Amino acid sequence: MQAFKHLQIKSQHVMSKYLLVLFTVAWQPSAWAGWVYFTNNNHASNEYYFSPVENKGKVKILRTFTQLPIDAKVPNHTPKAVVKVTLYNYASEQSSYELNCQEQTIQLTERIFYRDGAGKMPFITHTLKDAFIQGSNSEFAKQFIKTRVHFDDIKHYRMHEVACK
Repeated sequence: MQAFKHLQIKSQHVMSKYLLVLFTVAWQPSAWAGWVYFTNNNHASNEYYFSPVENKGKVKILRTFTQLPIDAKVPNHTPKAVVKVTLYNYASEQSSYELNCQEQTIQLTERIFYRDGAGKMPFITHTLKDAFIQGSNSEFAKQFIKTRVHFDDIKHYRMHEVACK
């Protein structure tokens, strides 16, 4: 009987420790990391952002994920081919942006395009440093130019709101 009491007291002590650890983890921001609904992109598609936003000192890195209701087209540059730029269908994409909250600037740094809506099959990635992006004056390449945050644009406004809170 005394051994049972000793075991019961010890198990209550151990249980208290586990509960303390569980509550500590639950209140950590990193425990709640994941994709959060962001906007419906003017009713065109559902868009999400990854929380928490990455803090790199002067700039914040905000990643967004967009699921499109219909396939869109992404350019792919093949310098040695006869047809240098080919358009491919994609169903979703993930973009990374650098936001400077103090200077109120934003710059697209990377876009990853997926064949599926769930973002499981990436097939084209464009970054700010791609020769195709740097050497082009196309509308697609212009997305990668650093600009001021346009607060009249709902997407820019929400991005600034999320990253610079």
